[in-house]
Amino acid sequence: MLRLIAFRLLAFVPTLLAASLVLFIAINVVPGSAAKAALGIDATPQAIARFEHQHGLDRPLHAQYLAWLGGVLRGDIENSFQNHVPVGPELLARLPVTLELAALAFLIANLIAVPLGALAAYFHQLKADVSITFLATVMGAIPNFWLATLLILLFALTLRWLPAGGYVPLFDDPLRNLEMMVMPALSLGIVSSALLLRIMRASVLEVLSSDYIRTARAKGAPQGAVIWRHAMRNALIPFLTVGAVEFGFLFGGVVIIEDMFLLPGIGSLVLVGIINRDYPVLLAAALVITVVVLTANMLVDLIGSILDPRQVHARSGQ
Repeated sequence: MLRLIAFRLLAFVPTLLAASLVLFIAINVVPGSAAKAALGIDATPQAIARFEHQHGLDRPLHAQYLAWLGGVLRGDIENSFQNHVPVGPELLARLPVTLELAALAFLIANLIAVPLGALAAYFHQLKADVSITFLATVMGAIPNFWLATLLILLFALTLRWLPAGGYVPLFDDPLRNLEMMVMPALSLGIVSSALLLRIMRASVLEVLSSDYIRTARAKGAPQGAVIWRHAMRNALIPFLTVGAVEFGFLFGGVVIIEDMFLLPGIGSLVLVGIINRDYPVLLAAALVITVVVLTANMLVDLIGSILDPRQVHARSGQ
């Protein structure tokens, strides 16, 4: 276990550096001018040149990256181009909102995917399996922003059960917070559950065809015990691996949903940064999202090794 933790920590830094390089290049090569976005369309060429020189945008791309990376390592993140406020404190203030939304959406996705995936595998090629698989196909084809629009029309505008948007911190008013987070979490969680449901179904089917499951059944073990005590534990290992990737997609894909529901999270900040070509905001937000995704994958690796100690030996031998 300790060797696995050490291996993952050693791999964390170069992976983060590689991701930061890709993100930096991707953000900077997109057409558009940060100077024109910050100064306005009527800015003179002299003002644009002065802005680019002040922020180092006239230097070669590799020099800009090294300067930005050095600032990140020193904890010196450049202020926003638009409002000139420090980006770091703004991201830290918004991070709990996005984490809460992603966690709630991931919980909803798992509450749907785990039981339905196991049920579909248990009734393999029967009507229940076909129905659940069809449901997963439909859920996976729905855009989350379209589902969010339907939820707002139904629960906020028609039934008036839930607020259409806004945010109250969790510890200020937990009940009000849940009322405001349930629709955005459902918008993301229902769509995300489609992939997880398929993975759960396939994983349980594979485990149910294993020799030790047939042995347990031959010894007269109750069917419920075979499914939930023996099959599910092993089926969760590949499911968790995909789940970590899906959590990363959830965390990084909240941009439109946060904007629709007026949630002050990182996603809405990224959207403003994209519109305004605000490089410091985009780079810092993308780096935070990358750190969260890599951390989630590392934690899932550790949980998987607890569920299946053979993973530790397999990784150690690589």
